[in-house]
Amino acid sequence: MKIGIDAGGTLTKVVKMSDDGTYDYSTRPTTEVDMLIQELNDEEDVTLYLTGGGSVYISEHVQHKSHLQIEFDAAYTGLTYLMEQQNIHLDRFAYLNIGTGTSFHVVENNTQRRVGGTGIGGGTLMGLSQLLTGYETFDEIVETAKKGNRDTLDLKVKHIFKDGPVPKPLTPELTASNFARVEPHHHTTASAADKLASVIGMVAEGAISFGVTLAQGFKTNDLVLIGSTLKDNDVMQSVIHSYGSLKGIKPHIIENGEYSGAIGAILVTEQ
Repeated sequence: MKIGIDAGGTLTKVVKMSDDGTYDYSTRPTTEVDMLIQELNDEEDVTLYLTGGGSVYISEHVQHKSHLQIEFDAAYTGLTYLMEQQNIHLDRFAYLNIGTGTSFHVVENNTQRRVGGTGIGGGTLMGLSQLLTGYETFDEIVETAKKGNRDTLDLKVKHIFKDGPVPKPLTPELTASNFARVEPHHHTTASAADKLASVIGMVAEGAISFGVTLAQGFKTNDLVLIGSTLKDNDVMQSVIHSYGSLKGIKPHIIENGEYSGAIGAILVTEQ
């Protein structure tokens, strides 16, 4: 069996490739890496394809043959495979990998180039969410955030203009300042859902604003987004589509994009 593993800072993504070329996807906290290694060692007839920050550690402790791949090359190879499978055909585009932090890339002539990154990403989302609400799991955070109202804590353009006419190119729902409506009583009256919605909104706006600037500078309207932070995250995806549309950018959120690195680790080796 071929198993691709992308050992990230927060999550470890695992892809098992069957003989017919189909993939089985699973994710677990990177804190459980030693448990994963034990499970892998209990498997028979396995070859491992590893990438990500924790890949060397895994390779040193598993009993199976393993191949190490450069993270950015693996992620791009897996991304192009997933885009092909989803009939997304782009010759020139920018893309963001929103993992623990966010990495910025541009693609042309079938070659990717990393052009920067930021520490704002899924790790930020998880850390601030836990500090503000005590919620610890990603699924609990994103499900609760769906019930929240960002107007409780975020200062929008409409608040500044008192619901009056808003001058273009501004729009009423555009965020003027994240968490700027916090008042002394808000630590008790703002719901957990409101706090989580605002945290996710802040991370999403940070990522998409970087992405829009990158895409515009690269002279493309296509912005591709991958990463575990996007998975089933309706609040984040809504912000990305809304802000992208406002700026004339077309976001492409790739299904199973968080597994690009794990898939690519297999494909790069097999090429």
